[in-house]
Amino acid sequence: MDTRIQTQVIVAGRPIFFWVGKVYIFAIIYHRALRYNTRKKWEMIGMIGTLINRWFERATFKKGRAKIIVYITLVLILSTLIYLTYDEYKKAIIVQQQQNMLRTARSISRSIELFTREVVDSIRILTLDKDFAKNISDIEQGKVLDVYNDKLKSYYEAEGKALNAVYLFDENGKLLTQYPQGKTQINSILKADIDYVVIGKKTHIGKVYLDEAKNTFILSVSEPVFDGDNFKGVVSVEISLYDIYNRLIAPVKVGEKGYAMVKDQYGTIIMHPVKEQVGMNVIDSRKKKYPDLDYSELEDLIKNQLKGNEGTAIYYSYWWGDNVLRKIKKLNAYTPVRLGEQFWVIALVMSYDEIQEPINKFLIKIAGIVSLIASLIYILISELIMMRKSKEELEKETIYLKMLNESSEKLRKKEAELYHSHKLKMIGTLAGGIAHDINNLLTPILGYSELLLESLPEGSEYYDDIDEIFKAAQRGKELVEQILSFSRNDTGAVKMESFSISRITKETLKLLKTVLPKNVVLKENIKEDCGYIRGNYAQIHQVIFNLCTNAYQAIKDNEGIIEISLRTVQGAEINENNVSLSSERNYVELTVKDTGCGMDEETKVRIFEPFFTTKTIGEGTGLGLFVVQSIIDKHEGAITVESEKGRGSCFRVYLPLIDGQADLENDNGPEVTIKNNKKILLVDDNEKIIKVLKKGLEHLGYEVVAETNSQRALEKFWSDYNKFDIVITDYMMPGLKGSELAADIKKIKKNTGVILMSGYIDESEKVVSSNNLIDAYISKPIELIKLSKVIERVLVGMSLK
Repeated sequence: MDTRIQTQVIVAGRPIFFWVGKVYIFAIIYHRALRYNTRKKWEMIGMIGTLINRWFERATFKKGRAKIIVYITLVLILSTLIYLTYDEYKKAIIVQQQQNMLRTARSISRSIELFTREVVDSIRILTLDKDFAKNISDIEQGKVLDVYNDKLKSYYEAEGKALNAVYLFDENGKLLTQYPQGKTQINSILKADIDYVVIGKKTHIGKVYLDEAKNTFILSVSEPVFDGDNFKGVVSVEISLYDIYNRLIAPVKVGEKGYAMVKDQYGTIIMHPVKEQVGMNVIDSRKKKYPDLDYSELEDLIKNQLKGNEGTAIYYSYWWGDNVLRKIKKLNAYTPVRLGEQFWVIALVMSYDEIQEPINKFLIKIAGIVSLIASLIYILISELIMMRKSKEELEKETIYLKMLNESSEKLRKKEAELYHSHKLKMIGTLAGGIAHDINNLLTPILGYSELLLESLPEGSEYYDDIDEIFKAAQRGKELVEQILSFSRNDTGAVKMESFSISRITKETLKLLKTVLPKNVVLKENIKEDCGYIRGNYAQIHQVIFNLCTNAYQAIKDNEGIIEISLRTVQGAEINENNVSLSSERNYVELTVKDTGCGMDEETKVRIFEPFFTTKTIGEGTGLGLFVVQSIIDKHEGAITVESEKGRGSCFRVYLPLIDGQADLENDNGPEVTIKNNKKILLVDDNEKIIKVLKKGLEHLGYEVVAETNSQRALEKFWSDYNKFDIVITDYMMPGLKGSELAADIKKIKKNTGVILMSGYIDESEKVVSSNNLIDAYISKPIELIKLSKVIERVLVGMSLK
């Protein structure tokens, strides 16, 4: 080739290679920028765009062909960089999903462990009963067999449908009795578990085994029975894993087709949404049923799971519930749940395509953007316009990613709030369920102790003992009220009225002085003109009393001071202390300050959590401050705490003030005296409650007709309705509910007073607030004095109509 021609080609090619080199360097810088955080990454991208823009403005090409080559090279590099971005985005989304699934698996694991621990505790409570262990030796002679049958039946029915059966074995592992009756042969695995407990004499959680009659796996939990140091036998319960699955695992949803499953440490599926899969070995059984399928990746996954490890995986497998099995890509997160010497594997499975689909949509969007940029690069001549367009697109991406991050953070917080709300709802449901039974038990205790106290003179031999029983029952009633805070919601019917905050504070402190120990000094700084608030009088009283009680309990046996102060403040002043309240309203500030033991930072963060307490077992429930915060939130107020270990604590409560006077102080209604020679129809399905209330009301001078069946009570009222002045009925009864009975009674005789009583506090209060057929409501457990006052108030109201 001619030397002149060679020189011209080299000179003409220099700009092309020069620009390609520069763009390649930018690509390397961009790829490294991806490793930084979002803000720094986009700062570097912006800097690269600015430099390219300046170079293109200065660039001069003699040939248009060279410019086109540079444009094409830039488009290819941009496409590569976008693909790298997409690839990293895809990995991040998949990792995030796997971690979410792993957290869910851990949650299921903790729930199963907690459920099993609760079963062990319930069996232990049964076996620690001295009467339970004492007479086991006499069972073979048939002396107390019926007693033990009743105990096992009561335990079985109390624990609910999760139990398959409960057994009692003697000290040699021989079956003495069981509930339900009828099962003649004990499973060999259960027998081995019983022998293990007989030898080791300690709690044992056995292997799962298949109950072929019910086609479900069974878990046995066995507990030794001791009379003192003497080993007497074994109590063993069978738990249905089908019920555990429906309760704890089935509600978990992982995508559209995903599910949660459980296998034991030998690879046998013990819980699965497809019932036909239960009992199959996850590898061996499937190979026998489907020998032509590829199990290589599934085998590797199962091998790692059965080592008791925790982790995640991406693998190929099949949807075993489909009619036609085809190989698909899956995500899996797994964790062990350890039960005694055994462990299960909790595994969450979902389709990889459910994650890939939104990622592919993202790629399509990016590809569209790239195509648009490439078209602009090819069509537009001005590099400046092209670079400005790219800059605008990058800015849009920055805003989009920022919004995406903010939305993701909000979603995470909402999920945490939802989980916390769900947990409280579960606890509230449990509390509301047992409250009715506890209140029914406390009603006879309160009633009979009241009657005995009235019949005995003060100073008599048993007066103080009966008074202690009465006070203990009242404390039990207060504890149930605190526990029921979980089952109440903001829509419950609560009486709201306006009253003086100074007045209720003084009344509460007057009561507090009667229980304060002598080593505690109470200082009051309460202004008379602190105004009025609108709320529930009893709840505000409870807030003040609980805070003061916590204060003197923090002082313990040491000498100390509790300082109570009350003043009015403006919302703007409160908000300066990082408290979110309306700046346009005035508030009252209640301060409870003590010189007690104080709190460290970790305790201070958790004091408002339910059931959190620093007191020893038996001294506190951990509900006091939780109830206080719940009440203050419902009254649109706020509470703050300042504390230092060894220096005491200071609680500040802010409640909104209102204009006007107190309803309680303006209550000047007419007083009417009602004679007690009135006839009452008393209805409750609990015979013990009927008996004590009938006896108490007759003692007060009323004529009482009692009935345990609501339908028969209605018939009695219909046959002689003119003689009845008041009907007192339980709310929750078989047949007719209390509200339904009240409606029928009002149809027969409109001017009959109806009093509703119940242990289901929230539900009953809603009935009272929404039903004008109910004249009054009283919650269980019932004190006769309070019931008498309610009756007199209803009689007053009926006489004024």
